[in-house]
Amino acid sequence: HYPLRRQRQMCIRDRLDPRDARVSGSRFRRTTADPFTVVSYALIFAGQGNQHPQMMPWLDLALNPSAALREMKQIVGAAWRTTLANQALRSKGAFAQPLVVGTALAAWAVLKPLLPRPPTLVAGYSVGELAAFASAGVISVETAMGLATIRADWMDRSVRGQKSGLLSISGLAVRSVLEQFPRLHCAIVIDYDHAIFGALSNDLDQAQTGLADTSAICKTLAIDVASHTPLMADASEGFSAALLELPFQPPEFSIVLNSRAMVGRRVSELKTALGAQLCTTIDWAACMDVIAERGVHCVLEIGPNSALASLWNRRHPTIPARSIEEFKNPQGAAMWVQSHA
Repeated sequence: HYPLRRQRQMCIRDRLDPRDARVSGSRFRRTTADPFTVVSYALIFAGQGNQHPQMMPWLDLALNPSAALREMKQIVGAAWRTTLANQALRSKGAFAQPLVVGTALAAWAVLKPLLPRPPTLVAGYSVGELAAFASAGVISVETAMGLATIRADWMDRSVRGQKSGLLSISGLAVRSVLEQFPRLHCAIVIDYDHAIFGALSNDLDQAQTGLADTSAICKTLAIDVASHTPLMADASEGFSAALLELPFQPPEFSIVLNSRAMVGRRVSELKTALGAQLCTTIDWAACMDVIAERGVHCVLEIGPNSALASLWNRRHPTIPARSIEEFKNPQGAAMWVQSHA
């Protein structure tokens, strides 16, 4: 399978050209809305890497904690904010993946009744795809939490005994990076000159050293496995097998799939895509374009920090995006969404 995956990466990098209209977002300008228009919005669920102790402090104030929060605490512990203060522990998949999924679904449980209608479509970045599936009713909250744990376990097993990780490289074309450092794998495409690369740690260090005197900007991510690369082939197979045993429901609204950068609705298609994304390049740039093509009025990121909202605003500046983290409470986020009708 490896050559086929490398061929797919080549296809992705070859079509990312700065002259592509999708890069500027000019094709998706929003026209002035009719005053009686119902708001059309998209949700994007964040992945692992930006979790921090102060994230979404209002989650602790609920008198009746959501099922997601209860399930999450059973897996990662009630003192999860204290654990987040430990830099070594917060990047471990067994802790981080259920935490990211649990807090995202807990936030959605609070936000959902404050909005007049469901989202037009949703997408989840990496492990955030589990939260996206649960938000659309494909799987239950409990199933999403269990799958986050299973996913993390399979990913750790795939590279046991080998140090690996992810490196963000921007300011240099994806094609050029892969040509200079053939041991790197393109894990996530952000733009034609920005991507996340996965590999064994020694290969990542070599690339970072080799690019030190160039204009490229390198940043090591707080993730200790090379997700979305061929190194996760065993994890993808094991996780896919677990998915086949579970009941999935048709989604209540459209989901943009990581591994295909297209909308999926059939249950069989959803299962295949969710398992495949572990070892397949995610073209997040194309995923954002699919959302923009639906003509949504705004985009709300659910998760820690505002990294995905920032990426969106650079690619599609005429369609505003913000993160729920930017608001003091979910009521503020709901008001902002409704203001874009």
